[in-house]
Amino acid sequence: WLVGEVKWYVLLFKKAVISDYISLNFVDRVFESPAQYTGLENLFGIYGYALQIYCDFSGYSDMAIGIGLLLGFTFPINFNSPYQSLSITEFWRRWHISLSTWLRDYLYISLGGNRYGRARTYLNLLLTMLLGGMWHGAATRFIVWGGLHGVALTIERAWKEIFPGRPGWWRRFLGGLWTFHFVCFCWIFFRAPDLAAVQAMLGQIAYAFNPQVLPAFLQG
Repeated sequence: WLVGEVKWYVLLFKKAVISDYISLNFVDRVFESPAQYTGLENLFGIYGYALQIYCDFSGYSDMAIGIGLLLGFTFPINFNSPYQSLSITEFWRRWHISLSTWLRDYLYISLGGNRYGRARTYLNLLLTMLLGGMWHGAATRFIVWGGLHGVALTIERAWKEIFPGRPGWWRRFLGGLWTFHFVCFCWIFFRAPDLAAVQAMLGQIAYAFNPQVLPAFLQG
């Protein structure tokens, strides 16, 4: 009983404290007015949103799973340490598993999956993610978000066909580093209110990074 109570409060803390706190006190402010912050602060805003959306989505999913167990229902895990993924393909096997499974079963497979050759497989991957982006909202930024993931999935699929076999430790390390930062880059389009804000944020990171503000940022 005590273990169950501790787990419940941990899940509630992840959703209601970590996610909501960093959203209201930092992430929302940066994304609403990126030009008012340095590139360093914008970068931390992106990392903060990556943490926020994970704690938000996984927090309420875990609470739903826990409540279901109390009522006698068993729901499968929905988030499985997605930021530990070593590829975008692995990320989508770990992130929002109910959504990624739906995209696979009802879009990718319905479009033909990998049954009609290599080129058609790549096209189906791209179309699936584009439609997945549009499902989140009728805005260009969501289409870009889905398209970026679709392109990454097709490139990874082609890479594995050219270079089959288990990669060495250095390729796994670089894969994990690339995957996390690519996902964070894509989150900019998902979270920003419009493409102008995306441009402003990337511009600040590229041309007004100002790393000297780091001590003041950590203190404040």
